Amino acid sequence: MTGFKHSAADTRLVTVGGVGLVGDNRLAVAASRLAADSAGVLQVPGTDGRPARLVAVRLLPTPAVPADVVVAPASLLQEHRLSPDEHWELTVADAATPAVLELELPSGASMEEATALLLRAPLLSGHVLTHGFETSPDVWIDASGTLFRVRQALDHGGQTMRGLLRVGPETQLTLFAPGERGGVDIVVLADCSGSMSIDDIPSVQRDAGRVLSRLRQPSTMTRMEALKDALGAMIDTRTRYEGLGTRFALVSFDHEHEPMFPRRWGMEEVADARSVQQLREAVSLLNCFRGGGTDIGKALHKSGELLHRYGTPGNERLVVLVSDGAHFAPLPDERSGESVSGTQDPVSLMEDLHAGLGIRLHAVGISDEPLFDRWWQARRHHPDWTPQAHESMVPNHRMLGELVAVAGGDRHRIGGLDVLEEYFAELGSGVVRAVGRPARLRLPALQVTPEELAAQPPRQSPADPRQRRMYEVAVDEVLLAYSRVCEASIARLGYALLRASPPSDLSRLRQPCTDRADFIAWLSVAYQVFNERLHEELRRPFDRAGRPRDPEKVLDLPQLATAFWNDRMSQLHELRNFYHHDRAQDKHAEHNRIAGGIIQRHTGSYAPLETDTAAWQSLQLGLLRDLTALLNEAHTTLDTAPEPATKSTEGPAGTGGVRLKAQWHD
Repeated sequence: MTGFKHSAADTRLVTVGGVGLVGDNRLAVAASRLAADSAGVLQVPGTDGRPARLVAVRLLPTPAVPADVVVAPASLLQEHRLSPDEHWELTVADAATPAVLELELPSGASMEEATALLLRAPLLSGHVLTHGFETSPDVWIDASGTLFRVRQALDHGGQTMRGLLRVGPETQLTLFAPGERGGVDIVVLADCSGSMSIDDIPSVQRDAGRVLSRLRQPSTMTRMEALKDALGAMIDTRTRYEGLGTRFALVSFDHEHEPMFPRRWGMEEVADARSVQQLREAVSLLNCFRGGGTDIGKALHKSGELLHRYGTPGNERLVVLVSDGAHFAPLPDERSGESVSGTQDPVSLMEDLHAGLGIRLHAVGISDEPLFDRWWQARRHHPDWTPQAHESMVPNHRMLGELVAVAGGDRHRIGGLDVLEEYFAELGSGVVRAVGRPARLRLPALQVTPEELAAQPPRQSPADPRQRRMYEVAVDEVLLAYSRVCEASIARLGYALLRASPPSDLSRLRQPCTDRADFIAWLSVAYQVFNERLHEELRRPFDRAGRPRDPEKVLDLPQLATAFWNDRMSQLHELRNFYHHDRAQDKHAEHNRIAGGIIQRHTGSYAPLETDTAAWQSLQLGLLRDLTALLNEAHTTLDTAPEPATKSTEGPAGTGGVRLKAQWHD
C-alpha cells in the first residue's frame, strides 16, 4: 500500500457525475494497484500564488478501472478548481479512526428522522475527512442526501482528535441538537454525600470575562464547589437560547433525595429572569451531608417519575447524574463506608426507565483516582493520615459507566472542574443523543463502464461570452443584496437574517458551471449560503405536519414572510432534493414534477443534456436573479415595514424596539 501513487504524468483522471460509487470525495482506482478501501490525499495546485492544497479522499479499488486511470467526481474537481490535465498527485495516507463522531442535527429534521438517515447511509462507514483545524471551514458529511456538520471527533479516552480521520464500523455516531432547535427536559441528580466535601479538585484559571463565585481562588476546591460552578456555566449558556420549551429539575441526594428546583416536586421551564434566579439560588443551597450512604436507585426512580409526570410531550428526556462514585457492595452486610443502597439494582432500574419511558442518562464523574491520589499524598503531614485512604473517599465511577451503557450510551465523563464546566456548558447549549454505529451496506455500482473509461472524456462546448458576462453581473447583484439584507436586519432586528458564509463559498458562487455535475456542485454551495444559513424561523414556512405556519406568531417581523415564503426561495430546496435523492421512487414524483418545472422555466427544457453548458448557465442565471429579487424585497421590508402591533417594544436599545427572539451563535 505504501507504494501506491498516481499523478498527472502517468494517469488519466476521468470525471463522472450522477449518483453511484464515485461521488463526494470518493475516488475509484484500479484493484490491481490498491488491495483495500483506503484513506488518501489528493494534492492539487494552489491558486493565486498559494501553495498546493491537500484534499482528503476515500480510495475504492474497483476491478473495472484500468491501472492507468483514476475516476473522480466532477464536483470535487470543480470545487478545487482542478483540471484533469493539471499537475496533481494522489497517494495513500494513514487515517485515525475516531471512537465517537458527533454530528449536528440538520435544521428542520427531528432526532428520529436524522437518526434514521444516518443508520441507513450506505457510504458513511469508511468516509474520510479532515477535522479539528482552527483555520479550516466547517466539515460536512453527506448521509442519504442530507448534510450533517461535524462538531467533534473523540478517541476512546474522550480526547478531541484532529487531522485525517476515517469513520470505522465501530465508530459511535452521536447527534447534537442545538438548544434553539429542540426542547429537552432535564433532571440533574446532584450527589450531596459526605465525600463531596473533599477538596481534591484543582482550581483552574478563568477567562477574563468570567466572574468567580468565590472572593478568593485557592489552589483546590471541594467536589461540591466544582459541581456548583459547573451548574452555573450551564445556566449561563442555556439562558442564551429561546427555543422550544424546556423543563428542568434539580434534585439533591445521598441516602434520601430532596427537590432543590422547583422547591416542590415537579419540573419547571427556565424561561424568564425569575425562574433563572430561582435556579441559581437552588444551586447555591446545595450542600454535603455526612454519613448515611448513597442511594442512587431511589434518586433514579424519582427522576423517572418527574420526567414521566411533568415533562413536555415530544421533548427529549434526560437524567444527568453527577457523582464522585460510591463503593458498590452486592449484599447489605458487606457494605462499609459510603456505599450504594436501595432495594433495586440501579443498573436494572435505569435499563427499565430507558426501555419503557425513553429516558436517557448522562453521567458526569467528579474527580478521579489521580486527582485524589495527589491530594491524599499532599496530606501526609496530617496526624490522621494513613497510606491507604478509606474506600468511601476514593472516586469510583464503575457504576456510572454501567448506568450509561444501559441508558443510551450517550455520555460518561470523568475529571475535574474543566471537564465539569465543559460538559454543563455544552448541555446548556443543546442535547446529545447516541445514534449507533454506521451501517456496513453494499457499495453502489460505478457509474461508467470499462469501455467508457477507455475513451477520453468528451470536451465541453464553451458558453456564449455574453452569457458569461451576464452571469458575472448577476453574481455581483445577488451578493450586494445579500450584504444589504444582513446589515439592515442587524439594524432592525438585532441579528443577521443570513449567517456569514466563508469566503470560499462566496468565491464558488462566482464560477459559472460547464455541465450538469458542475451545476450540482454549485447548487450545494448556493443552498448552504442562502438556505442553510438563513434564520431558522424563516427556513420553515410549514410545520412538521405540513400545515402553513402563522408568521404573526413565529417571526419577529411577519412581513418578511412575503419575501421568503414563496416559490422563488423554495427553488434551491426543490432542486437540491431532486439531484440528491432517488428520483425513481414514487414518493418523490411530485418533487420531480416541481423540479422539472423550475428547470424548464429557466432553460426552456425539462432535461438539458449533461454537457449543455449554455443551458446549465441559464439555470444558474435564473436562480441568481430570483434570489436577488427576493433579497431586495426583504431589504425594503426591513427598511419600511411598520412595527408589528403584537410584538413587545421593550427590547434593548439599538434593536429598533423589536423583541429579540433568537440570536445566531457562531
